[in-house]
Amino acid sequence: MILLSGQPLVSIVILAYNHVEITKRCIDSLLLHTPLEGNELILVNNGSSDGTQAYFDSIPDARAVHLSQNIGPVNGFNVGMDAAQGKYIALISNDMILTADWLPNLVTCIESDPRIGFVSPGANYVSNFQQINLPFQTLEEMQQQARAYNISDPGKWEERIRLMPVILFSLTQRLREIGGYDSRFYYGEFGDDDISYRYRRAGYKLIYAGDTFIFHHGSVTTGINQQQNNSLQVSRQIFYEKYGIDSWAEGLPNMQLVDALKSRWTPKESVSLLAINCCIGATPLAFKTFFRQHGAREVQLTSLSNQEKYMVDLRTISDRTFYYETMTDMEQLLAGEQFDFILFEHGYSEFVRSGNALTHFLLPSGHLIT
Repeated sequence: MILLSGQPLVSIVILAYNHVEITKRCIDSLLLHTPLEGNELILVNNGSSDGTQAYFDSIPDARAVHLSQNIGPVNGFNVGMDAAQGKYIALISNDMILTADWLPNLVTCIESDPRIGFVSPGANYVSNFQQINLPFQTLEEMQQQARAYNISDPGKWEERIRLMPVILFSLTQRLREIGGYDSRFYYGEFGDDDISYRYRRAGYKLIYAGDTFIFHHGSVTTGINQQQNNSLQVSRQIFYEKYGIDSWAEGLPNMQLVDALKSRWTPKESVSLLAINCCIGATPLAFKTFFRQHGAREVQLTSLSNQEKYMVDLRTISDRTFYYETMTDMEQLLAGEQFDFILFEHGYSEFVRSGNALTHFLLPSGHLIT
Protein backbone atom coordinates (compact mmCIF):
# COMPACT_ATOMS: atom_id res chain seq x y z
CA MET A 1 0.00 0.00 0.00
CA ILE A 2 1.53 3.32 -1.08
CA LEU A 3 0.42 6.58 0.53
CA LEU A 4 1.78 10.02 -0.15
CA SER A 5 3.33 11.74 2.85
CA GLY A 6 0.53 12.89 5.13
CA GLN A 7 -2.17 11.47 2.86
CA PRO A 8 -5.19 9.94 4.65
CA LEU A 9 -5.91 6.32 3.84
CA VAL A 10 -9.68 6.82 3.52
CA SER A 11 -11.82 9.90 2.99
CA ILE A 12 -15.15 9.13 4.64
CA VAL A 13 -17.86 11.36 3.17
CA ILE A 14 -21.19 11.63 5.01
CA LEU A 15 -23.96 13.38 3.05
CA ALA A 16 -26.98 14.76 4.89
CA TYR A 17 -30.08 16.73 4.06
CA ASN A 18 -32.11 17.51 7.20
CA HIS A 19 -33.16 14.64 9.55
CA VAL A 20 -30.46 15.61 12.02
CA GLU A 21 -31.48 12.94 14.54
CA ILE A 22 -30.94 10.20 11.96
CA THR A 23 -27.65 11.85 11.01
CA LYS A 24 -26.51 11.76 14.65
CA ARG A 25 -27.09 7.99 14.73
CA CYS A 26 -24.97 7.63 11.62
CA ILE A 27 -22.11 9.77 12.97
CA ASP A 28 -22.23 8.12 16.41
CA SER A 29 -21.94 4.68 14.83
CA LEU A 30 -19.13 5.87 12.59
CA LEU A 31 -17.12 7.26 15.50
CA LEU A 32 -17.72 4.08 17.51
CA HIS A 33 -16.62 1.64 14.80
CA THR A 34 -14.13 3.60 12.70
CA PRO A 35 -10.60 4.70 13.57
CA LEU A 36 -10.28 8.29 12.35
CA GLU A 37 -6.53 8.40 12.93
CA GLY A 38 -4.95 8.14 9.51
CA ASN A 39 -8.30 8.78 7.81
CA GLU A 40 -10.36 11.92 7.24
CA LEU A 41 -14.04 12.70 7.84
CA ILE A 42 -15.85 15.03 5.43
CA LEU A 43 -19.39 16.11 6.33
CA VAL A 44 -21.47 17.51 3.46
CA ASN A 45 -24.53 19.47 4.54
CA ASN A 46 -26.74 19.49 1.47
CA GLY A 47 -28.63 22.72 2.18
CA SER A 48 -30.33 21.52 5.37
CA SER A 49 -32.76 23.82 7.17
CA ASP A 50 -32.71 22.08 10.56
CA GLY A 51 -29.81 21.78 13.04
CA THR A 52 -27.49 19.89 10.69
CA GLN A 53 -25.08 22.79 10.18
CA ALA A 54 -24.50 23.39 13.89
CA TYR A 55 -24.20 19.67 14.52
CA PHE A 56 -21.61 19.16 11.78
CA ASP A 57 -19.60 22.12 13.06
CA SER A 58 -19.51 20.50 16.51
CA ILE A 59 -17.78 17.28 15.32
CA PRO A 60 -14.08 17.40 16.26
CA ASP A 61 -11.48 16.73 13.56
CA ALA A 62 -14.07 16.74 10.77
CA ARG A 63 -14.24 19.00 7.73
CA ALA A 64 -17.74 20.36 7.25
CA VAL A 65 -18.89 21.58 3.85
CA HIS A 66 -22.11 23.59 3.95
CA LEU A 67 -24.10 24.07 0.74
CA SER A 68 -26.56 26.93 0.51
CA GLN A 69 -29.23 24.77 -1.11
CA ASN A 70 -30.04 21.12 -1.71
CA ILE A 71 -28.31 20.13 -4.96
CA GLY A 72 -29.45 16.49 -4.86
CA PRO A 73 -27.59 13.42 -3.58
CA VAL A 74 -25.38 12.75 -6.61
CA ASN A 75 -24.17 16.35 -6.78
CA GLY A 76 -23.71 16.39 -3.02
CA PHE A 77 -21.50 13.31 -3.19
CA ASN A 78 -19.51 14.91 -6.00
CA VAL A 79 -18.79 17.85 -3.69
CA GLY A 80 -17.45 15.36 -1.15
CA MET A 81 -15.37 13.68 -3.85
CA ASP A 82 -13.84 17.02 -4.84
CA ALA A 83 -12.86 17.67 -1.22
CA ALA A 84 -11.39 14.21 -0.60
CA GLN A 85 -7.65 13.81 -0.07
CA GLY A 86 -7.52 10.12 0.85
CA LYS A 87 -6.26 7.21 -1.22
CA TYR A 88 -9.71 5.66 -0.89
CA ILE A 89 -13.13 7.25 -0.61
CA ALA A 90 -16.28 5.98 1.13
CA LEU A 91 -19.52 7.72 0.13
CA ILE A 92 -22.18 7.25 2.83
CA SER A 93 -25.71 8.62 3.18
CA ASN A 94 -26.88 9.81 6.58
CA ASP A 95 -29.52 7.07 6.79
CA MET A 96 -26.86 4.38 7.28
CA ILE A 97 -25.67 3.03 10.62
CA LEU A 98 -22.10 1.73 10.53
CA THR A 99 -21.09 -1.54 12.15
CA ALA A 100 -18.00 -3.31 13.47
CA ASP A 101 -15.16 -3.89 10.98
CA TRP A 102 -16.99 -2.34 8.06
CA LEU A 103 -13.95 -0.35 6.99
CA PRO A 104 -11.17 -2.98 7.25
CA ASN A 105 -13.44 -5.45 5.47
CA LEU A 106 -13.98 -3.12 2.51
CA VAL A 107 -10.28 -2.24 2.37
CA THR A 108 -9.38 -5.95 2.37
CA CYS A 109 -11.84 -6.58 -0.45
CA ILE A 110 -10.77 -3.74 -2.73
CA GLU A 111 -7.06 -4.44 -2.21
CA SER A 112 -7.51 -8.07 -3.26
CA ASP A 113 -7.57 -7.20 -6.97
CA PRO A 114 -6.26 -4.06 -8.72
CA ARG A 115 -9.03 -4.44 -11.33
CA ILE A 116 -11.76 -3.68 -8.78
CA GLY A 117 -13.51 -0.36 -9.39
CA PHE A 118 -15.70 -0.14 -6.33
CA VAL A 119 -17.09 -2.39 -3.65
CA SER A 120 -20.26 -2.12 -1.60
CA PRO A 121 -21.54 -4.08 1.43
CA GLY A 122 -24.97 -5.54 2.07
CA ALA A 123 -27.74 -4.18 4.28
CA ASN A 124 -31.08 -5.01 5.82
CA TYR A 125 -32.93 -2.69 3.42
CA VAL A 126 -31.59 -2.67 -0.13
CA SER A 127 -32.54 -4.05 -3.54
CA ASN A 128 -30.41 -5.81 -6.19
CA PHE A 129 -30.01 -9.03 -4.19
CA GLN A 130 -27.78 -7.26 -1.67
CA GLN A 131 -30.04 -7.77 1.34
CA ILE A 132 -28.59 -9.51 4.39
CA ASN A 133 -31.17 -10.71 6.91
CA LEU A 134 -29.88 -10.74 10.46
CA PRO A 135 -32.19 -11.44 13.42
CA PHE A 136 -32.61 -8.38 15.66
CA GLN A 137 -35.31 -6.28 17.27
CA THR A 138 -33.30 -3.29 18.46
CA LEU A 139 -30.30 -1.36 17.19
CA GLU A 140 -28.25 -2.74 20.06
CA GLU A 141 -29.09 -6.29 18.97
CA MET A 142 -28.32 -5.31 15.39
CA GLN A 143 -24.82 -4.20 16.36
CA GLN A 144 -24.22 -7.47 18.22
CA GLN A 145 -25.38 -9.52 15.25
CA ALA A 146 -23.32 -7.42 12.84
CA ARG A 147 -20.18 -7.83 14.96
CA ALA A 148 -20.54 -11.60 14.75
CA TYR A 149 -21.38 -11.52 11.03
CA ASN A 150 -18.75 -9.06 9.75
CA ILE A 151 -15.89 -11.51 9.33
CA SER A 152 -13.86 -10.91 6.18
CA ASP A 153 -14.63 -13.80 3.83
CA PRO A 154 -13.65 -13.78 0.12
CA GLY A 155 -16.15 -16.59 -0.39
CA LYS A 156 -18.91 -14.01 0.07
CA TRP A 157 -17.56 -11.55 -2.48
CA GLU A 158 -19.49 -11.46 -5.76
CA GLU A 159 -18.73 -9.72 -9.02
CA ARG A 160 -21.83 -7.85 -10.20
CA ILE A 161 -23.12 -6.07 -13.31
CA ARG A 162 -24.45 -3.26 -11.13
CA LEU A 163 -24.32 -2.35 -7.46
CA MET A 164 -26.58 -0.42 -5.16
CA PRO A 165 -23.94 1.47 -3.16
CA VAL A 166 -24.96 1.02 0.45
CA ILE A 167 -21.48 2.50 0.67
CA LEU A 168 -19.55 3.33 -2.48
CA PHE A 169 -15.96 2.41 -1.64
CA SER A 170 -13.37 3.16 -4.31
CA LEU A 171 -9.94 4.51 -5.00
CA THR A 172 -10.51 8.26 -4.93
CA GLN A 173 -8.59 8.81 -8.13
CA ARG A 174 -10.54 6.05 -9.85
CA LEU A 175 -13.84 7.69 -8.93
CA ARG A 176 -12.53 10.97 -10.33
CA GLU A 177 -11.24 9.19 -13.42
CA ILE A 178 -14.75 8.10 -14.39
CA GLY A 179 -16.15 11.55 -13.56
CA GLY A 180 -18.00 10.90 -10.31
CA TYR A 181 -21.77 10.79 -10.44
CA ASP A 182 -23.63 12.05 -13.51
CA SER A 183 -25.48 15.20 -12.40
CA ARG A 184 -28.37 14.38 -14.73
CA PHE A 185 -29.51 11.80 -12.18
CA TYR A 186 -30.38 14.61 -9.81
CA TYR A 187 -32.67 12.59 -7.53
CA GLY A 188 -30.16 9.78 -7.12
CA GLU A 189 -32.26 7.04 -8.72
CA PHE A 190 -30.46 5.25 -11.55
CA GLY A 191 -27.36 7.26 -10.72
CA ASP A 192 -26.11 4.05 -9.10
CA ASP A 193 -26.83 2.07 -12.27
CA ASP A 194 -25.08 4.72 -14.33
CA ILE A 195 -21.94 4.82 -12.23
CA SER A 196 -21.84 1.01 -12.22
CA TYR A 197 -21.94 0.93 -16.02
CA ARG A 198 -19.23 3.56 -16.30
CA TYR A 199 -16.89 1.73 -13.93
CA ARG A 200 -17.34 -1.53 -15.84
CA ARG A 201 -16.98 0.08 -19.25
CA ALA A 202 -13.74 1.69 -18.05
CA GLY A 203 -12.41 -1.83 -17.40
CA TYR A 204 -13.09 -2.24 -13.69
CA LYS A 205 -14.96 -4.85 -11.67
CA LEU A 206 -17.84 -4.22 -9.26
CA ILE A 207 -17.73 -6.35 -6.12
CA TYR A 208 -20.56 -6.95 -3.69
CA ALA A 209 -18.95 -7.50 -0.27
CA GLY A 210 -21.49 -9.93 1.13
CA ASP A 211 -19.32 -10.45 4.21
CA THR A 212 -20.21 -7.01 5.59
CA PHE A 213 -23.56 -5.83 6.99
CA ILE A 214 -24.61 -2.18 7.32
CA PHE A 215 -27.93 -0.98 8.76
CA HIS A 216 -30.03 1.12 6.40
CA HIS A 217 -33.04 3.07 7.66
CA GLY A 218 -34.49 3.23 4.16
CA SER A 219 -34.40 6.40 2.12
CA VAL A 220 -35.83 9.34 4.00
CA THR A 221 -36.17 11.56 0.92
CA THR A 222 -36.65 9.37 -2.17
CA GLY A 223 -40.28 8.61 -1.39
CA ILE A 224 -41.15 12.31 -1.36
CA ASN A 225 -39.38 12.86 -4.69
CA GLN A 226 -41.21 9.92 -6.22
CA GLN A 227 -44.55 11.37 -5.17
CA GLN A 228 -43.86 14.99 -6.06
CA ASN A 229 -41.57 14.70 -9.07
CA ASN A 230 -42.15 11.21 -10.52
CA SER A 231 -38.39 10.90 -10.00
CA LEU A 232 -38.16 7.15 -10.49
CA GLN A 233 -39.62 7.15 -13.99
CA VAL A 234 -37.87 10.39 -14.93
CA SER A 235 -34.49 8.92 -13.94
CA ARG A 236 -35.25 5.59 -15.64
CA GLN A 237 -35.92 7.44 -18.90
CA ILE A 238 -32.70 9.46 -18.59
CA PHE A 239 -30.78 6.22 -18.18
CA TYR A 240 -32.48 4.66 -21.22
CA GLU A 241 -31.77 7.69 -23.37
CA LYS A 242 -28.10 7.55 -22.35
CA TYR A 243 -27.51 3.82 -22.88
CA GLY A 244 -30.40 2.45 -24.95
CA ILE A 245 -30.85 -0.11 -22.17
CA ASP A 246 -33.55 -0.52 -19.53
CA SER A 247 -31.48 -1.33 -16.49
CA TRP A 248 -34.37 -3.12 -14.77
CA ALA A 249 -35.63 -5.16 -17.72
CA GLU A 250 -32.21 -5.93 -19.21
CA GLY A 251 -29.76 -5.63 -16.33
CA LEU A 252 -31.01 -7.97 -13.60
CA PRO A 253 -30.15 -11.68 -13.23
CA ASN A 254 -32.88 -14.28 -13.74
CA MET A 255 -32.73 -16.09 -10.41
CA GLN A 256 -35.07 -18.84 -11.63
CA LEU A 257 -32.37 -19.84 -14.08
CA VAL A 258 -29.78 -19.71 -11.30
CA ASP A 259 -32.01 -22.05 -9.26
CA ALA A 260 -32.23 -24.38 -12.27
CA LEU A 261 -28.44 -24.43 -12.39
CA LYS A 262 -28.20 -25.50 -8.75
CA SER A 263 -30.09 -28.75 -9.38
CA ARG A 264 -27.72 -29.64 -12.24
CA TRP A 265 -24.43 -28.80 -10.55
CA THR A 266 -21.77 -31.41 -9.90
CA PRO A 267 -18.65 -29.91 -8.29
CA LYS A 268 -15.66 -29.55 -10.61
CA GLU A 269 -12.56 -27.37 -10.68
CA SER A 270 -12.94 -26.09 -14.24
CA VAL A 271 -16.20 -25.04 -15.91
CA SER A 272 -16.99 -23.78 -19.39
CA LEU A 273 -20.16 -21.74 -19.92
CA LEU A 274 -21.70 -20.63 -23.20
CA ALA A 275 -24.21 -17.80 -22.65
CA ILE A 276 -26.54 -16.93 -25.52
CA ASN A 277 -28.78 -13.85 -25.69
CA CYS A 278 -28.36 -12.87 -22.05
CA CYS A 279 -28.74 -9.09 -22.50
CA ILE A 280 -25.84 -7.34 -20.75
CA GLY A 281 -24.78 -10.49 -18.89
CA ALA A 282 -26.26 -10.31 -15.39
CA THR A 283 -27.44 -13.94 -15.39
CA PRO A 284 -24.22 -15.56 -16.71
CA LEU A 285 -22.28 -13.46 -14.20
CA ALA A 286 -24.52 -14.90 -11.47
CA PHE A 287 -23.71 -18.36 -12.87
CA LYS A 288 -19.99 -17.60 -12.61
CA THR A 289 -20.44 -16.55 -9.00
CA PHE A 290 -22.29 -19.79 -8.21
CA PHE A 291 -19.59 -21.90 -9.84
CA ARG A 292 -16.80 -20.19 -7.92
CA GLN A 293 -18.64 -20.33 -4.60
CA HIS A 294 -19.19 -24.06 -5.10
CA GLY A 295 -15.72 -25.29 -5.87
CA ALA A 296 -14.77 -24.14 -9.39
CA ARG A 297 -11.37 -22.49 -9.56
CA GLU A 298 -11.56 -21.64 -13.24
CA VAL A 299 -14.66 -20.47 -15.13
CA GLN A 300 -14.50 -19.69 -18.85
CA LEU A 301 -17.43 -17.62 -20.09
CA THR A 302 -18.18 -17.29 -23.80
CA SER A 303 -21.04 -14.90 -24.64
CA LEU A 304 -23.02 -14.75 -27.87
CA SER A 305 -25.61 -12.10 -28.64
CA ASN A 306 -27.70 -11.24 -31.67
CA GLN A 307 -28.03 -7.61 -30.51
CA GLU A 308 -25.04 -5.33 -31.00
CA LYS A 309 -26.08 -2.93 -28.23
CA TYR A 310 -25.17 -5.52 -25.59
CA MET A 311 -21.67 -6.23 -26.84
CA VAL A 312 -19.86 -3.47 -24.92
CA ASP A 313 -21.22 -4.68 -21.58
CA LEU A 314 -20.80 -8.38 -22.34
CA ARG A 315 -17.12 -7.75 -23.02
CA THR A 316 -16.72 -6.44 -19.46
CA ILE A 317 -17.63 -9.81 -17.90
CA SER A 318 -16.82 -12.42 -20.58
CA ASP A 319 -13.63 -14.15 -21.66
CA ARG A 320 -14.88 -14.08 -25.27
CA THR A 321 -17.77 -12.22 -26.81
CA PHE A 322 -19.30 -12.76 -30.26
CA TYR A 323 -22.07 -11.16 -32.26
CA TYR A 324 -24.11 -13.54 -34.43
CA GLU A 325 -27.11 -13.34 -36.74
CA THR A 326 -27.63 -16.92 -37.93
CA MET A 327 -26.96 -20.49 -36.88
CA THR A 328 -24.26 -20.57 -39.53
CA ASP A 329 -22.55 -17.68 -37.78
CA MET A 330 -22.72 -19.59 -34.50
CA GLU A 331 -21.23 -22.72 -36.06
CA GLN A 332 -18.34 -20.76 -37.54
CA LEU A 333 -17.66 -18.79 -34.37
CA LEU A 334 -17.62 -21.81 -32.06
CA ALA A 335 -15.91 -24.15 -34.52
CA GLY A 336 -16.95 -27.41 -32.89
CA GLU A 337 -16.33 -26.38 -29.28
CA GLN A 338 -18.26 -28.07 -26.50
CA PHE A 339 -19.26 -26.67 -23.10
CA ASP A 340 -20.22 -27.87 -19.64
CA PHE A 341 -23.22 -25.53 -19.58
CA ILE A 342 -25.18 -23.61 -22.17
CA LEU A 343 -27.41 -20.81 -20.91
CA PHE A 344 -29.94 -19.50 -23.45
CA GLU A 345 -31.84 -16.75 -21.67
CA HIS A 346 -33.97 -14.99 -24.29
CA GLY A 347 -35.55 -16.27 -27.51
CA TYR A 348 -34.90 -19.99 -27.13
CA SER A 349 -38.39 -21.05 -28.29
CA GLU A 350 -38.05 -19.06 -31.51
CA PHE A 351 -34.55 -20.44 -31.97
CA VAL A 352 -35.82 -24.03 -31.78
CA ARG A 353 -38.87 -23.36 -33.96
CA SER A 354 -36.47 -22.22 -36.67
CA GLY A 355 -35.04 -25.73 -36.72
CA ASN A 356 -31.88 -24.99 -34.76
CA ALA A 357 -30.29 -27.16 -32.07
CA LEU A 358 -27.51 -26.75 -29.53
CA THR A 359 -26.89 -30.26 -28.20
CA HIS A 360 -23.76 -30.73 -30.33
CA PHE A 361 -22.19 -27.82 -28.43
CA LEU A 362 -22.60 -29.69 -25.13
CA LEU A 363 -20.08 -32.02 -23.57
CA PRO A 364 -21.50 -35.53 -22.91
CA SER A 365 -22.17 -34.55 -19.29
CA GLY A 366 -23.24 -31.00 -20.18
CA HIS A 367 -26.49 -29.20 -19.42
CA LEU A 368 -28.70 -26.79 -21.36
CA ILE A 369 -30.56 -24.24 -19.24
CA THR A 370 -33.26 -22.07 -20.82
